[in-house]
Amino acid sequence: MDIRAFGSVYGQTAMLPYASGFGWAPSQGRKNFATCRAIYIEAKANSSKDYLTVELSDAPGQQSTAVNLDGNDLIPIACTALISGSVNGVFVLY
Repeated sequence: MDIRAFGSVYGQTAMLPYASGFGWAPSQGRKNFATCRAIYIEAKANSSKDYLTVELSDAPGQQSTAVNLDGNDLIPIACTALISGSVNGVFVLY
């Protein structure tokens, strides 16, 4: 089955492009939003390992924490809230 999106046709196994998103930093506090397709974690100037706590789309009200994050990572995850973290910043992608 082909998927029609963004003026093109993609094969079922093709990676669809991200169309929009927004930036978030832990200092902004909890951020709720409609489910996303991925998050991109920015790297810090130092090489410290960071953590990020999110609420997954299929587990409302439950918090999940990822640890030992390097940064400059694209993580294909469906979440509905960014709760806290030590990361420099996150881009939520749709």
